[in-house]
Amino acid sequence: MDANPAASMPGRGARRGETGFLLMETLMAVFFLAVGITAVLRSYGSSIQGQRVAGDYTKALMRLEESLWKFEVEGSIAPGTYTGVLTDVDGTFHWRVDAVELPELDLCETRATVSWEKRGKTRDVSAVTYLKRKE
Repeated sequence: MDANPAASMPGRGARRGETGFLLMETLMAVFFLAVGITAVLRSYGSSIQGQRVAGDYTKALMRLEESLWKFEVEGSIAPGTYTGVLTDVDGTFHWRVDAVELPELDLCETRATVSWEKRGKTRDVSAVTYLKRKE
């Protein structure tokens, strides 16, 4: 029979470094695991926010196309500024079309801008096209 009964039980009485983990090692592993999980959750939240912003810009581009389509159907535009508001379930979008005459080409440089407000910040998207000048 062994004189030291603690030596026969696993993890008890063994020399340091032979079996098991120290409390400090375990705490460090838990710490690194927590840091890793936090980083993953933060990046997930950022990607969700990025998807929302991209969705807003996609909706605004559709509104921009809609505002330009009114003039493209006519085939021409008179120089000047046109504005309007589009309200639907996605929110309120303000559109503005500025047509500047280019007499040497018989065209109007037409800039369409759609703006909206999200979280107290005004965002906008613009496009430029050329339409025949209305006589």
